[in-house]
Amino acid sequence: MQVQAKLASAWAASRHESVPPPRALAQPSRAPRVAPQSADARFETWRKRYPNIAGSSAAVGSVMSVIDKVAGSDTIVLVRGESGTGKELVAEAIHNQSSRATKPIVKVNCAALVETLLLSELFGHEKGAFTGAQARKKGRFELADGGTIFLDEIGDISPKTQVALLRVLQEREFERVGGTQPIRVDVRIVAATHRDLEKMVREGTFREDLYYRLRGVTVEMPALRKRLEDLPELCARLLGRIAEERDETPKTMSPDALDLLSSHRWPGNVRELENVLRSATLFADGEELGAEDFAAFAETFQAPEPELAVRARAIEEPREVPSGAAAPDQPLEILVYEKVRGGATSLF
Repeated sequence: MQVQAKLASAWAASRHESVPPPRALAQPSRAPRVAPQSADARFETWRKRYPNIAGSSAAVGSVMSVIDKVAGSDTIVLVRGESGTGKELVAEAIHNQSSRATKPIVKVNCAALVETLLLSELFGHEKGAFTGAQARKKGRFELADGGTIFLDEIGDISPKTQVALLRVLQEREFERVGGTQPIRVDVRIVAATHRDLEKMVREGTFREDLYYRLRGVTVEMPALRKRLEDLPELCARLLGRIAEERDETPKTMSPDALDLLSSHRWPGNVRELENVLRSATLFADGEELGAEDFAAFAETFQAPEPELAVRARAIEEPREVPSGAAAPDQPLEILVYEKVRGGATSLF
């Protein structure tokens, strides 16, 4: 079947075999200038620079392009995306490419703690501040001084915590719980959420002033169902990680297995994919995973939206560039198209 052939070709590319690269389309420039880096070369650079972010789709390329631009600054970054898409990887990539890379990146899951514990976790506490506070404790902001703090699930914090966090963003200082001495810190803030913060602001459950403080630069981490062409590379990367943990040879994916996985909506995104691969590799007999190795999971698979069904093969089917696809001063290195409600939409 056609999708099998396309996914097999993409899998071979992820395994560094010889596969013709996507067709590059040069955009004429108004004045002589250095030729822009090809899409293939750009993704190869990104793979080395951001080894934990897998994928060669336009959606992933857009994310890495934003990381390139913001890593060198101290701008607050808000990473948005569904659970399991890899928002934490974006925070790590930004930190590792910044001038703060030699300092710590401190991570806090804001949804994992109740309000009182979260305030103590973020800002620390003084001895005797509450029952059980037998000694002074530094908070995550102090521990991240000079580095980066990653506030995951920022949309889950209480109104009281929102007020305390807003002060840190505005004044770069806070007091420990039970303390009165202001503590100044120098930290880069990266926050993440799967929630619709704009809707929460309209509903009055999230402070508008805090939202606009957090929304310095927004990075949208795409759902897996919106970048199915990355399945071969993601599977290769995840299977390699699984094999390394188990001290065994990495398994590979057959075309029919990739075709089957591409028929699922992946509501749990990359995290769900990893769990499926971990289970399948435990019971597979051979070195190559076939569709039969995913039979138990296929019973619960959800079909993706019709307009996304061809995305897995879109990368290898470039079409004629429509007039007006890009402004003359915008370099166009590669165009990839997908069928969306009967039309053609540029992805890159």
